[in-house]
Amino acid sequence: MLKHALVVAAALVITGCAGIPEYKFAKAGASEADFHRDKTQCDDEAFSAGNVVQLKYIEARNACLVKKGWSQVGPK
Repeated sequence: MLKHALVVAAALVITGCAGIPEYKFAKAGASEADFHRDKTQCDDEAFSAGNVVQLKYIEARNACLVKKGWSQVGPK
């Protein structure tokens, strides 16, 4: 029974993640290295805030990037 519950839970996580788009960001004068540095800091901030649900985590990370001057330009 436990094995069945774990399989169902894993399937829900996998299918739930598939529908969440990854967004592109732009910032005038910034390099790709600048973006990766800021994204890493925002990932850490979103995770440390306890956002373990993927959608909430992405929302928190994206809000952090916007605070750092990045503009969301759409899904990849």
